[in-house]
Amino acid sequence: MRKDGSITIEVRKQDAQGITVVDVAGVVDTGTTLILDEHLSALLREERYKLIINLAEVTYVSSAGWGLFISLLQKTREQQGDIKLVAMSQEVRNVFNMLAFSNLISAYLTEEEAVAAFRQG
Repeated sequence: MRKDGSITIEVRKQDAQGITVVDVAGVVDTGTTLILDEHLSALLREERYKLIINLAEVTYVSSAGWGLFISLLQKTREQQGDIKLVAMSQEVRNVFNMLAFSNLISAYLTEEEAVAAFRQG
């Protein structure tokens, strides 16, 4: 686990199918997006392309944060992977829906639902 200012990031390796869960807590804004990007880029270098981003403890995602998730989505899909967002707070989900990101990124209520979606295919 790493805590830098207003963000905490914990990476959990999930299973043999290559699913990795990243727990994020705090605020994903211009100041913390670079820190999160470092962690996520390290996972891509490890060829971990199936990522579940757990946002249960995230209170805010700025445009820089959403841009990072879209960039990550492109990079993972280039490698036949994907990202799935889980457990967004109502405030974060409202922005996600307003920006129509549901057309691009899959979002689930629970980690279990996201894992099942990866396993289905």
